[in-house]
Amino acid sequence: MIQFHPLSKSIALALSTLLTVTALSGCGSDDDRKTPTTQPDHDHDHDEEDHDHDEESEVTAELRQGRILITEKDSNKAYVYSLAQNKVIQNLDLTGQADALQTSPSGNYVLVLDRTNQGVNFYHSGLEIEDHGDHDHPYARDVSKMPLQLNYTRPVHYQTYGEQAGLFFDGLGAAGNPIENPAQAAGFALVTDKDIANGKLPYQKLNTNMHGTAEPRGNYVISTGRYDTVGSALADTISVFELHNDHYHLNQTFDTKCQGLHGSGSVTDYSIFACSDGILSVKQAGDAFSAEKITYPVSLTNSQCINEDGSSSPARIGSFVTNHHHNYLVGTACGQPYRIDPVSKNIAPIVWTTNNSRRVVSYDFDAHGEHLMLLDDAGTLHLLDVTQNYKQVAALNIIPDGIKNYSHGGPSLIVNPNTEMVYVMDSENKQIIAINPDAKKIESKLKLTFAPSQLAWFGVKTEHDDEHHHES
Repeated sequence: MIQFHPLSKSIALALSTLLTVTALSGCGSDDDRKTPTTQPDHDHDHDEEDHDHDEESEVTAELRQGRILITEKDSNKAYVYSLAQNKVIQNLDLTGQADALQTSPSGNYVLVLDRTNQGVNFYHSGLEIEDHGDHDHPYARDVSKMPLQLNYTRPVHYQTYGEQAGLFFDGLGAAGNPIENPAQAAGFALVTDKDIANGKLPYQKLNTNMHGTAEPRGNYVISTGRYDTVGSALADTISVFELHNDHYHLNQTFDTKCQGLHGSGSVTDYSIFACSDGILSVKQAGDAFSAEKITYPVSLTNSQCINEDGSSSPARIGSFVTNHHHNYLVGTACGQPYRIDPVSKNIAPIVWTTNNSRRVVSYDFDAHGEHLMLLDDAGTLHLLDVTQNYKQVAALNIIPDGIKNYSHGGPSLIVNPNTEMVYVMDSENKQIIAINPDAKKIESKLKLTFAPSQLAWFGVKTEHDDEHHHES
């Protein structure tokens, strides 16, 4: 059974509204956002009542499935795709360029990351549930741009944990990336849906420019610094920052270094950071934090990655995926998946194919964490059952032409938190592939009239009576 959240859960998140990033005027007035698709009217005859109920059923279907924001390749155009209506329902002219799309922690917004013009814009899904006292009322409106806009340099890594996300801005270095006197220092913003609505996000400036990350953990953010590395923009140090009203204080910096830091993720009591020589695991116990290095297995450290262009580089993990049903992470090194357990301090390879030439280019868990989904460079989506030691239960040929130019990853696997469907962009064929992991099949192909470049789901997350319990 699926239940809608009341307003207090889905719209007004129980997190404090904080300062420092103030709203800038932008498109989309309050009047535009308040125009309902359905009008509550309790004094009407039966014909009108039937009509209103039909219309409200359409709105309910819209909320249950949500929408996808799709950007067009080599354009500033974006399109809103209604999953309930199975069609594009709105066109948008974006402000700036869309280098990446990210969904807000509670799902109500899409963040449009512009690394060319140095900014982030926010778009509301148009879907909402209002609390009318004795009942909830659903609304389906046009997608609208929020007044909030962030103007910091190079927004890159975006890490969601619970109802918070850490958005990291790399900044800009001088020639040769010296630590002193960067052109623009790096920093991070803490993102919540409530603070987006209120037009203010807390922001913390860091010591220099770097390619770093930020893991939110309640009143703390674990983020990165660059103190030892010269010539590379990769971070090398981990610090804990504590929120104090409208700003952060540096709480502690760990002595254990993380050279060549790239990639992070969080599970129950741990935040994990990928280094060139292993994993730096940070454990939280209340207000206390400790860190230790977990070394890579010999099978990984003795390997060399053969890159898409034919060059080679030392093997190391560089990214992670997590799911709230599990207390472990999955990362990839040289396109091969590994299971990382911070409690047992174990890093183990996941066997997924007998073809050693295949590489994972995109990966994620499904909504319930029952399947690990691996998209390889041949365009095949492998579904592995995590309850059966990652036994492959399906291999779906979703992009027959394969994945080209995957050095920075393949098309993202977009998981619908409400219906559990998964969407994958096929830009060459101007379509989106809809996959049903439970049925282990391609459900449909959403045909487009343009080549898509980015996808993101947004809407109102619904509450499931979740009978899927995993102890991992």
